[in-house]
Amino acid sequence: MSTTGNFYEDKAEEYFSLTFDADTSAPRERFLAKLPRRARILDAGCGSGRDLRAFKRAGHVALGIDSSVAMASLAYAYSGVECMVLRLEDIAFERSFDGIWACASLLHLPRAQLVPVLMRLHQALVFGGTLFLALQEGQGERCIEDGRHYVYYRLSEVLNALGQAGFEASESWLTTSSPLLYGTPHWINVLAIAS
Repeated sequence: MSTTGNFYEDKAEEYFSLTFDADTSAPRERFLAKLPRRARILDAGCGSGRDLRAFKRAGHVALGIDSSVAMASLAYAYSGVECMVLRLEDIAFERSFDGIWACASLLHLPRAQLVPVLMRLHQALVFGGTLFLALQEGQGERCIEDGRHYVYYRLSEVLNALGQAGFEASESWLTTSSPLLYGTPHWINVLAIAS
């Protein structure tokens, strides 16, 4: 297991306590506005289960996946939504979801894996389905103090990768997160349609 994987396995409860009540309502509302009622949603890298819980409460049919056994267990306990232990690189769903929520999960992938994983997400969406992703803005990559590996992107790189995977971006915007959680990085947020 990678050091990133070890972090989420060993520090699951600590990470849960830092993120379960983070306010993601603004991007979540923009995402849900693109989806039908009772949409089928995949939370790709569900972490604490915070967004799964919100999707369920909004009347949608959600499924969470996380590569960490410990995180998937905590997410299920918090959200009441099924959570599978599954790496992003191993997703193999076929036209199963109206929407995919990838909030701060793709940033741990090796750069060379971004397009292949986006292609897997495209395959998992119905035609015309919506992907939301959030990645940290910047250049290069680094391993931070707690052992997690981060890859940083420019918006043009993200849009290019989405295009290679068969998506068409419909909206993009930048946000800044809480300094308590992430050292105030800028986040690239994109809504993209599976064409």
